[in-house]
Amino acid sequence: MMDNIYVIAPFDLTKEQIHLMEEQMIDRPYKVTFIETLFPYEKTLQKIPASASVIVSRGGLGEYLHTEAQIPYVHIPVTPYDLLRAVAQVYVKGYRKIVVLMFHQIINDAEAFSLDFKDATVQVLSYNHLKDLNQVLQDLIKTEQVDVIIGDRRAVLSADQYSLDTRLIKSGQEALQLALEQAIRTIELKYQEQSKIKELELILHSMQQAVIVVDGKNKIKTYNEKAKAIFPRLIQSNAYRKVVSNETLIHHIDNQEDYRNILVEVESQKVLATTLITRTNGLNAGAIQMFEKLDDIQQLELKIRKEVFKKGLIAKHTFSDIITVNEEMKSLIQTAAVYARSEGTVLIYGETGTGKELFAQSIHNASHRQKNPFVSLNCGSLSESLLESELFGYEEGSFTGAKRGGQAGLLELAHEGTLFLDEINEMSRAFQTKMLRVLQEQEVRRVGGKRNIPVDVRIICASNVLIENLIEQGEFKEDFFYRISTLPLDILPLRNRKDDIIPLALHFLKTEMDRENRYLTWQDTSPFSPLLFYPWLGNTRELQNIIRRIVITYPHNEITKDGVEQFFKTSLRKRKKEILIPVLDSYKDMEKELWKKLFHQFTGTKEEFCQKYNISSTTLWRKISNGK
Repeated sequence: MMDNIYVIAPFDLTKEQIHLMEEQMIDRPYKVTFIETLFPYEKTLQKIPASASVIVSRGGLGEYLHTEAQIPYVHIPVTPYDLLRAVAQVYVKGYRKIVVLMFHQIINDAEAFSLDFKDATVQVLSYNHLKDLNQVLQDLIKTEQVDVIIGDRRAVLSADQYSLDTRLIKSGQEALQLALEQAIRTIELKYQEQSKIKELELILHSMQQAVIVVDGKNKIKTYNEKAKAIFPRLIQSNAYRKVVSNETLIHHIDNQEDYRNILVEVESQKVLATTLITRTNGLNAGAIQMFEKLDDIQQLELKIRKEVFKKGLIAKHTFSDIITVNEEMKSLIQTAAVYARSEGTVLIYGETGTGKELFAQSIHNASHRQKNPFVSLNCGSLSESLLESELFGYEEGSFTGAKRGGQAGLLELAHEGTLFLDEINEMSRAFQTKMLRVLQEQEVRRVGGKRNIPVDVRIICASNVLIENLIEQGEFKEDFFYRISTLPLDILPLRNRKDDIIPLALHFLKTEMDRENRYLTWQDTSPFSPLLFYPWLGNTRELQNIIRRIVITYPHNEITKDGVEQFFKTSLRKRKKEILIPVLDSYKDMEKELWKKLFHQFTGTKEEFCQKYNISSTTLWRKISNGK
């Protein structure tokens, strides 16, 4: 149903004004309806249906319609030009005691004032109610301060009863068009608000936790389906205290303090509750409470464990799968192949998407352990307790939901093979101590177990941040770092080896064409040159995703440079370039960190970087090196 804007001006609109306002609505998905003002105002009100989207009116009429109809109201202003026109018109006719008298809203609650000219006076007065209006008129007549009233509809009608000369002030075309634009904006804001509410509902109903949203008066604004399973009284009441009877949770709301993962009992169920207080301009605006049943958490942990073991224990890739023409990368592969012949622990540095696991699998398959298990685990995806049970295993009954007979950990499963620990930088200091002991003693004790199990495992670790920085910040143990970093590898980000971008793109293109069963052609490599000017902060993983998108969505069968450039314009979001540096002990160290990150983010050559920042290569080396 089309939104309808009702325009009820308390003065006669000209055909030209109506025509211009209708033209204003061309190409707008809304309808405008003009209604004549009827007296009493109740008759005008009857002409406005409940389905009206916005009322556009003025003064006491507009206020009355807004109050009675409960429909959004846009006020038609009276501009200074409208006032001047009206005053000039009555002055020309010989009036010298001129009074402008209007409903207070029209002149924005301005205080009364007067202007004295050589042969005339102009007073601007306002009124709030009909009683005020009559009193003002009586005072003006009594003191002989008026010979003409310029006013709104109500003021003019009242002045006529006192036999005063009057002139109805009209809002000009500028004011009418401004009011109509504001009415359109009111409708658009309504839809934006509805869209936000819909998004909030979708988010709430997609969450795994039960969620209740409370306003500043402890009334429940909204909730999701999972909340009804925990709080059945939600269907009957929106009063928080009637729905949630637990005193601890009520205390959280009353104290307006955040509480996280508090174990409470509600409706004979044990749940973990989190309370987040919402504030607007420093004032309490309500709260969001999230609940997770303890049984659901335990089931989720078991599901995660099953998913970990579903990953398989086989390394699929070798060094031949690493696509590169870059000399530094070729040298890195040779170094990694040398590492593969040893038993030393490898630490691979590299940004997200650079292929750290690809190198880890290649090292394993080039080692004498290649026929034995390759086990991979992302340390950043698990809590410390879950990480311990996954790596070390557990005995039966060691925790709620533990599998009957216990479960071997990944260290046991990787016996005589390789264990790849990705995002090792996310491992807590406490757990680093436990892992250090395992690496030194080459034995592991299951959670809840009493015996040590010997393991023969080659460890390969990976990090997407410099662990040396974490050591300086006290977040990583120095002795554990030295134990895992015997053989370091630092994989170059894709932006620092631009000569690999097109070869990788062609490789991914052929792979994705086979996957999507689509055949594309290109004359030479020139259509892919736009790829060289993109920063690829997601590295090869991002490049592969973009190539797959090209294969799926490219509108033609032949790939051209213009087509790829157009794809980038329409498909890729601009990245916000910002650099975050840690607060260090000295400004010199912070400056060094800034230069390192600037150089790391730069997409050109070292020479181009020096030229951009007007420094020599020697100065650059001094600023980013560990030297002073």
